[in-house]
Amino acid sequence: MKTSRSIVVLVIGAGLALGAGDVLTVAQAAARLEQLIPPTPLMVGTEFRVLAGEALQERYPDLAAKFVQAALDDVKGREVIDPELLSALTSVAPDETIALLPRLQPNADDVVIAALLRSNRVRQAATLYRASMQRGPVRGNIPQIFKALGNESPEEATRLFADVRERFSYDDATPLQLLNLINCAVAVGPFAPDLAADVLERIIAIASPADYGRHVTGGISGTFKVGSSTFSTGSSRDTLLVAAGGRLRTLSPKRFANHSDVLSKWELKGPFAVNRIKIGGSEAIQQREKTPEDSILERMSKLRSMSEADRSRAVLELAKGILALPRGSKFALANNLASLSTEGDNGKEAMDAVAAALGAGIEESAPSAHAYIELAKLIRYEHAKAPMSNPAFDAADALLTLRARVFQGNNFSLVSMDGKQYSLDQLRGKVVLLNFWATWCPPCRKEMPDMEALYRRFRDKGLIVLAVSDESRETVAGFLAKNQYTFPILLDSAREVNKAYGVEGIPKSFIFDSKGNLINLAIDMRTERQFLDLLKEAGLQ
Repeated sequence: MKTSRSIVVLVIGAGLALGAGDVLTVAQAAARLEQLIPPTPLMVGTEFRVLAGEALQERYPDLAAKFVQAALDDVKGREVIDPELLSALTSVAPDETIALLPRLQPNADDVVIAALLRSNRVRQAATLYRASMQRGPVRGNIPQIFKALGNESPEEATRLFADVRERFSYDDATPLQLLNLINCAVAVGPFAPDLAADVLERIIAIASPADYGRHVTGGISGTFKVGSSTFSTGSSRDTLLVAAGGRLRTLSPKRFANHSDVLSKWELKGPFAVNRIKIGGSEAIQQREKTPEDSILERMSKLRSMSEADRSRAVLELAKGILALPRGSKFALANNLASLSTEGDNGKEAMDAVAAALGAGIEESAPSAHAYIELAKLIRYEHAKAPMSNPAFDAADALLTLRARVFQGNNFSLVSMDGKQYSLDQLRGKVVLLNFWATWCPPCRKEMPDMEALYRRFRDKGLIVLAVSDESRETVAGFLAKNQYTFPILLDSAREVNKAYGVEGIPKSFIFDSKGNLINLAIDMRTERQFLDLLKEAGLQ
């Protein structure tokens, strides 16, 4: 593994330095990753192959095909495939993955259907959904299929939902399954209101008994807005009644009135919206005393509201608290903390502690390739100290290198809000900060004033800031009417550029030097000082 670590030092030590002649080409980076996969656990290595195929598929299909075929060979004959791996495999080889389903674990269909929808393979997802209904109990647990199919064919979506209504296992459905069915009804409501109302009334009848859900392990709570008022529910029964009742009143006030005896507890008159649903609500918590894990989760939920200094201390304390937990209980909490702690500047000591906690959780829980990738991101992009060196971690770092090499070759052409055309190739001679954001994203909004300050300070010295949103022109215009930013805002409503740069979570920023080389990237919100450090690495004077 010495060679692998030397590559890491080369790449991290000079930012990404992706334009340098001594850095790996895409083909070399792919070969390096394949060399590192065999010593990893089988299914972890398979997942790395799938993720590599996904990264290469658009621009390097021949390389991608080799990784994907190797992954398919890995899973031949298996009866259980990790959901993350199954989802990723669907994205790169949908037909081959569907062919595996008859022998796979229960609910594998759901994973594949959801992955097909994310790839916009709506008809293929609908066909599989119908087939899955013939093989077992119908749970209606993929609400998004009805919205996606309804956009293409309301008639077909109506027929599909009618079948679900007739075949759904109402008698033994859990509260969560009923909640999913409510969401399905909401999706078909605009084009099949009577059908949706039938299902909502059935759910209200099921949840009406006073003792419904009392003995359920893992309750559902919710926060709702009706008109200008906001209120919360603390039990599965109340949550289902409000969710179904509020939607039913919107669809059919007359049918809603038939349930006034059970729904009169809440004032459901006015525009109805679900603000939040929490799985594992009060019913589950009341059955046991508060644990150290509960306390850690509660403190994590407050991180965003803290000042920078308080947040840094809290992250450090939380990481130490996770490390002190009993064996086997660290990973989920550490993974959650890792996601939260990349936002802003929490300092090296805190990030080292987060990496140590995540490393300990990984070693205890032996999770998927994604866990190693998250750890590798902390080391590469947050400059945390690596808590481990093993084949899976090295493969994760090699995958990041491969992705970065693919990003390096991307170009794009997008139109800004003021009608100007921008492409990366045309910006040679400038240092480029390419930022992906959305109006609904709090960390995105938080970093934008710092981006504006840097743009005003350095735009005459060769800096261009491009902020890319996948939202509608109207949504972005409404935001800009209240926030006067002067850097170009580009529209990517088809998400083609987002996809090309592997953007899933936002904000995310890519830093290019004046020759068009990708020098570094930020995987989360950055402060003005952090951005400035990245821009200096790209040669900004």
